[in-house]
Amino acid sequence: MDYYYDVLLNFQDSYSMFYEWDSEDIIDYIKKIPIIHIDAKMIEHLITKKIKVEEDFLKNIENKTKLKGNTNLKYACIFSDGKNSLAMEFNDNGESVSKSSLILEDELNINEFIYNIALQKVNYKIIDDDNIRNETRQELKVKKILKIEIDSIYQNKEYSKLKYIYLEWFSSILPNIDEMYQNMLSKLENKLTEREYHIYELIKLSYNNV
Repeated sequence: MDYYYDVLLNFQDSYSMFYEWDSEDIIDYIKKIPIIHIDAKMIEHLITKKIKVEEDFLKNIENKTKLKGNTNLKYACIFSDGKNSLAMEFNDNGESVSKSSLILEDELNINEFIYNIALQKVNYKIIDDDNIRNETRQELKVKKILKIEIDSIYQNKEYSKLKYIYLEWFSSILPNIDEMYQNMLSKLENKLTEREYHIYELIKLSYNNV
């Protein structure tokens, strides 16, 4: 078994690039983790699909990932094809449950290091498509906060506040409150623009001033 040492990982339900890591994420400092050299087809499946590995593979990696503080991750490892790398966790049934990208420095180091490791055949089956997002985690977070705030204002009948936000957002006001509310929700179904980020900053500022 080959290992990689001293790496930061951010396990999430689905794959996201390191530049999408959030300050609120729980980052694991890994002291030691198994590293597996696989082919490009499998790395594509690992990124885009949910998979299930066989029991013998689980046994090979069981309790071999060491965290800071001398605790273990039961079933975890890093996979690399020499161009792309990611870490994965599995449950007791061999199903993938979380994934982590790597920071750029570790990604580059592993892509060089992996060529000293023999290519390994890992038997697995695809069990489902993964959630492939067209938006970054930050974009989804902004949309979520805007929707929560708009819903709250509308449900609490804070119509003056809703009109103010609508004016800042659309540069006009409609006579019908319900129509303005629906227009804002509909706008959040589309790709974010500078206007949505402006409203997001206004909302954050309003809470900072409370």
